[in-house]
Amino acid sequence: MQPNDQIPHNDVLDPAQLKRIESVHKGFLYQHLYAVGCLLLAQSSGVREVLVERDEDVELNTEAGHVYVQVKTRSKPIMPVDVSGALERFEILRQEHKDGRRPGAAQFVIVANQVLGETLRSEVDEQKASIDLIYLSAGSSALRPACLPPAWTSLEEAAQWCTAEAEKLNFSLLSPSSLTWKMAGLVMLACAAGGGNARHVFHTSELPGLFEQLVVQLQDFPTPPLSYRPQKNEPELTSAERVRIICGLSGAGKTTWAAHAALHSPEPCAYYDVGDLPGPALASSIVRELASKYMKRDSDGIRKILLPGASGYEAIRAFDRFLEQAEAPLIVVVDNAHRVPVTNIRDLLNATRHIRFILLCQPHENVRELEAVMGLRREILQGWDLDTVAQVASGAGAYGSPQALQQLRAYTGGLPLYVDSAIAIAKADYDGNIETLCADLALQANVAETAQEIILARVYEGYDAVTQNALAVVSLADTGLTQEEVVRLLQTTLKLSPGGAAAVIKKIQATGTVEVFGAKTLKVHDAVRALGLRHLELMGEPAVTAALLTLKELLIQGMEKNRDTSRIALLIQVFIKLNDVEPLIELAGEETFYEMGILVDVASSLASAVSSGSLDPGQTFWALDGLVFSLMRDSRYDEASSHLSTMAQILDAHGFEFREHLSLAMKKILFAAYLGHEKDVRREVESAAPKIPDSIHRRIFDYNHAFALWKLKRYKAAELLCKAVMDGYYGILGLEPKDVLGKNPDVLWKVIKRSDDVSEDIKHLADSLDLYAKILNAQGRKSGFSRIHAMKFYNMVNAYDSFVRLGQDAAEEFAEAGEYVGAREILEQQVLRVVSEMGLMGRMVQVRGQYAEILALCKDYAGAVSEIERLQHYLHGLEKDEAKELLNQIGNIVGIMRKGIHG
Repeated sequence: MQPNDQIPHNDVLDPAQLKRIESVHKGFLYQHLYAVGCLLLAQSSGVREVLVERDEDVELNTEAGHVYVQVKTRSKPIMPVDVSGALERFEILRQEHKDGRRPGAAQFVIVANQVLGETLRSEVDEQKASIDLIYLSAGSSALRPACLPPAWTSLEEAAQWCTAEAEKLNFSLLSPSSLTWKMAGLVMLACAAGGGNARHVFHTSELPGLFEQLVVQLQDFPTPPLSYRPQKNEPELTSAERVRIICGLSGAGKTTWAAHAALHSPEPCAYYDVGDLPGPALASSIVRELASKYMKRDSDGIRKILLPGASGYEAIRAFDRFLEQAEAPLIVVVDNAHRVPVTNIRDLLNATRHIRFILLCQPHENVRELEAVMGLRREILQGWDLDTVAQVASGAGAYGSPQALQQLRAYTGGLPLYVDSAIAIAKADYDGNIETLCADLALQANVAETAQEIILARVYEGYDAVTQNALAVVSLADTGLTQEEVVRLLQTTLKLSPGGAAAVIKKIQATGTVEVFGAKTLKVHDAVRALGLRHLELMGEPAVTAALLTLKELLIQGMEKNRDTSRIALLIQVFIKLNDVEPLIELAGEETFYEMGILVDVASSLASAVSSGSLDPGQTFWALDGLVFSLMRDSRYDEASSHLSTMAQILDAHGFEFREHLSLAMKKILFAAYLGHEKDVRREVESAAPKIPDSIHRRIFDYNHAFALWKLKRYKAAELLCKAVMDGYYGILGLEPKDVLGKNPDVLWKVIKRSDDVSEDIKHLADSLDLYAKILNAQGRKSGFSRIHAMKFYNMVNAYDSFVRLGQDAAEEFAEAGEYVGAREILEQQVLRVVSEMGLMGRMVQVRGQYAEILALCKDYAGAVSEIERLQHYLHGLEKDEAKELLNQIGNIVGIMRKGIHG
């Protein structure tokens, strides 16, 4: 099969290679933690030195001699081939000691996270192994030297053991977990001969000082939460850049990110909150703090740096040189750096060349100026992803559908403080129902204030009136607008000149609450939009209406000019807010908008309009037609019955043209097929068929007839009729099935015949291919290329929902044929990409549950379990059928794993 597009950025070229890489790094981390365990035991067990990554993974120098440790992590029992290389090196080292080239006795140890295989177990039980060789394996009963930790089965067990051992050290103010991970970082640095440690050695006599240094470093940072949750695409603390700006709104988790990252940094880190410190005092305050902490044992060095009369910049320059000469790295995290005048920050940075700085800032004009004068570019914390929001909600006892959780993430920007606050309110005031909270937030009706509102309200109120009003108007758009569109929107709503509107855009950009995409596309940050919309209501109905009408005009013009459908959801929202029912009626029957997974309540607006009695008979008919279309598309046939009756009554009373009669006839055919009433289907077909005026409507009618026959299990008749429809559309497009083989959508666009209705013809061909595949499968036959070709055509016309559904069907067909790798490729390279990029929340859990099942069939059990663990947090917010399907998928995965593990 030919992939449709490039592999998405959040997937990998070779999942198997990724798995191998992960296994390698897990092995290294296990080894580093084992070395940490040795360091924690060193003082009490008479070890003089602990060496890492020299002749062996870990070496212990004791009074009696040398202990050589080889660490093995495997997924299966340890076999002779796993240790053969280590035994050969042990023999060379053994000879070195015998010949006197190495002093003392030699002890050799193989540590393994798995049990010994049958062959090695027999050697140990029968005492065939060398007397100076010990195997420490998972669950081993072998006598363990006091200087060595046990063999752990997993990284989690390793971390727990080291943490428990670290608790015995006399540093009550420091988290044992923090000390463990910091030491693991130092071990990793020593393995690479970093920090001037060419011998890869830790001297036991220096460990108390080392522990004390770690305590000094880590206690400076605010304590991160015990269950820290990373943000989306979170940046690393260490970087090749000497100066970095991490920028985010208050509550974005900048300080927590830095504090948590410092725990795992192999390099020393310092934290300094400038708060309300006067700018001129910045350099002198920081250098005094740093010098007193990092040069405690070198009082002469401190005196040279902190000379009486020396300026702060001279002192920081001297301290920087001192660290550079000592080859001592240092990362300084400066919190609230946006409060300091740019001149003072610039002078501090220019006075150093070795110390690396991370500036934690809120959006502010100072940040923009600093970027300009220093040639820097800010990094943004992107907030928690949807899985993390679901996990936090589930952990707090709140629940919501994937759509509601995504809505909550949009309202809060995913920023940790705001998510936590909103979930707490959902729990306290809405019985944990996030859906209800989001509905109130959309109407600005929530009574309890979130932390987001309290914090950002202060920021918002600090802006001048023009900036507040401009942000409010631009907040109407939940997607990017071009700078020209924003100018027109501000001109019309705020009665500004073009120059005045351009000046206001600069002002709102300076607040840092406006995201800029590319060169000219602007959007108010999601976390601020709620406040902007609230302020817009206070500006009065005329201003709101003017803004909505202008936005509607801009969106329609943009779609006509660029044929960009990405902002259709916003346009429909505008129609609803303006109570503009007529375009909603026209859109309701268009499949395109359902295909795009637009999550707006068009149906409720149409239902309200019908109930109001304000529509004429024609409008009422097509509004009901749109409602029936929506219900049938979601297989909610029972709810469609009363609407069909009303539509029939309108036709009886007013007649209308063939379009209305044909539309009702096709829906009645589908409804009768759903009920299994074959006679009713035949009667409707015989009544409507002679009235069809042309081949265009004939093909559409025949497709619906074929669909009904498939529902009625009349497979042969359905196959013949569907094949004729397919051939008709192939002919219109100037294609034959063989022309589609091996071609991606971009190539197909170049070879098809174009007409005014080309997109509709492509969509109808894809629908026919989809139905044809179902008919073949129902007869126990393979679908061939029907589904693959249908996916290409759906892709061409942005029929995303059908594309995903069909991709799932194709993956299922591959899996049933035992072609698990092919099924995985379809989901990874195509389906999951579209679900993510197009935000199809309604299909997200189902698709990922299927993907987890395919992973299990591919024997990637760890990947399957990991995916299901993330999906379980959505369980309580799913509809009954969706929850049942997910639980079935979990049960299937358990069964697959049991069968795979136990044969």
